[in-house]
Amino acid sequence: MNTPILATALFFVSAIATRQLVANSHRLSTLDIPNERSSHLTPTPRGGGIAFVATSLVGFLLLLLNDTLDNKSLLALCCAGAIIAMAGHLDDRQKISGAAVRLVLHAIGAIILIIGIGIPSQISLFDRTVNTGIIGSILGVLYLVWLLNLFNFMDGTDGIAAIEAIFVCIAGAILNYHVLSDINFSAAAIILASCTFGFLLYNWSPAKIFMGDIGSGYLGIAIGGLSLMAAKQQHELLWVWIILLAVFVSDATVTLIRRLLRKQKPHVAHRSHAYQHLAIRFNSHAKVSLLLLAVNIVWLLPIAFFVANKQLAGTTGVVVAYVPLIVAALVLGAGKDSATN
Repeated sequence: MNTPILATALFFVSAIATRQLVANSHRLSTLDIPNERSSHLTPTPRGGGIAFVATSLVGFLLLLLNDTLDNKSLLALCCAGAIIAMAGHLDDRQKISGAAVRLVLHAIGAIILIIGIGIPSQISLFDRTVNTGIIGSILGVLYLVWLLNLFNFMDGTDGIAAIEAIFVCIAGAILNYHVLSDINFSAAAIILASCTFGFLLYNWSPAKIFMGDIGSGYLGIAIGGLSLMAAKQQHELLWVWIILLAVFVSDATVTLIRRLLRKQKPHVAHRSHAYQHLAIRFNSHAKVSLLLLAVNIVWLLPIAFFVANKQLAGTTGVVVAYVPLIVAALVLGAGKDSATN
């Protein structure tokens, strides 16, 4: 199957589907009404993520026709993605009450990926190799659940989650190919990036539609699954994908820890992420998204390349990538309300 042709076709389908959602938002979408915790000023339809969710799932299923790929991994990715997307859709429609129900559904999706794809039996930690075992599987579930939730937390300004997903998928696909020398192992990432790009055309500032929980949670679990699929082929690639995700992980983690220390409920809407403080300071969503993209390209991509090229140990690369971003998040007031920043 020709991956570039398939990805291009799915890009157009995703863009057309998103446009139709915008045009029929009064019937097909719920409105996100601005409040004191919102970053937008006008009522905007949400739930538009269904466009890239549906098109990318179709793309993943079509990849099953490629005999060189691991069908079990692709099916796990589709099943987990569908479960998380459905949970997000119900949440967008306010059909789920309580964080516990969401968390159970998130854990189910994560467990499906761990069973279907698996985790590396061994992983490098600085200068030693460690057997993962059952502890590794538990950490894998926590990693996936955190990843899908942080995409939801970080989807607070126009285009930011879509930009992050597109960058991580394209960079991950390139580095997968650099290490594995087989475009087939990059196909799923390319498809997810192209479908998300079709949606971004209408989500860029000023956004005509938001992806909602259906889209943000799906991106998190799908990217987590793609990172595991890469690690299945070469375990050092797991560190590569984790490095590429550093901006989102740093901001979301620092914000969560600070809010927990302040005894604030982590699932309650707020505007205390570092990127939200920047959006207020710049008075622009687009500038924040472009700054994030610049940091990804100028800082994280070279580090990820050195790790992929075995010029830098994976965990060393993680430390080098994350420490400055964690410091930046602290300086920008991640986890602090705007009034106290």
